Amino acid sequence: MNITIYKKFEPIYIIGHEHSDIDSIVSSKILCNIFNDAGIKAYYAILDSDYEIDEYNKSMIDECMDYGPVIVKRKDIEKYNWFLVDHNDVSQSIKIKTNVIGCIDHHINSNQLKNIMLSNMCSNALFIYNIFKKDYNFSKEQKYQIFLAFLCDSTYGKSSKYRIEDGVIADELGFGHDYEKYFKKFFKTTNLSKGVKKALYTSYKKYNFDKIEIESSSINAYGIKGLKKYKNLISKIESFFGIWKDYKSNKTYVIFNYKSKIKEFKYDFIASRATTILNDVLKYIKEGDNNE
Repeated sequence: MNITIYKKFEPIYIIGHEHSDIDSIVSSKILCNIFNDAGIKAYYAILDSDYEIDEYNKSMIDECMDYGPVIVKRKDIEKYNWFLVDHNDVSQSIKIKTNVIGCIDHHINSNQLKNIMLSNMCSNALFIYNIFKKDYNFSKEQKYQIFLAFLCDSTYGKSSKYRIEDGVIADELGFGHDYEKYFKKFFKTTNLSKGVKKALYTSYKKYNFDKIEIESSSINAYGIKGLKKYKNLISKIESFFGIWKDYKSNKTYVIFNYKSKIKEFKYDFIASRATTILNDVLKYIKEGDNNE
């Protein structure tokens, strides 16, 4: 990838999606390092609202980096040139397309942007590593950041979006293949101590596909205690799908409320929202709209 074409846009603000996870954060920080190393002034940034980090991702971030992004006020978005990472749907970050100069992502194409590099890798940070590994000298610290981002986004190799090819590239980082060791060290279930309602918007995302807006949340749990209440809550939220991942049985339950109809999906594995679930949700929407 020839990033010198972006020199004319400096300073560049590199940003991941709202409700940040470690893959989004590492992607923005690493790409910022790569741009600056190439003599292109860049910052990794967040906006001044909706960029909170949950306890699980924070523990992994604290393990591998000092996190100090530039904070941009939402009212000032149009003043800067933006490069998106780990999302290609502007509704998940800056809301406008006008100043987006580039994007590197591994999710379904929202068809909002022209200047985009897409991959089916399980981790966006790992995708960035694979793009630049021949031209940029990644430090051991950066490789560890990428490795943890890869582990989290692939759910330690348990997610349906994990591929053997991803594991081969991750092995190049030099931290071994014992993902279960890291799972035991870092993985945290969603905090349900204050009830399911309080946790309803955990891992929240908003999507816009061809003017169809849908929202989503995801809960990690051991068992299905609270799942019935979760379903009842989602049945009252239009255009919303909730994901309940049960790591006790390694099953995934999805409840989708669309046009006041409830559709449920069940997977006998840990299903990826970014690939498996979202594809099934969009297919369901398309089939339903075609039958109207």
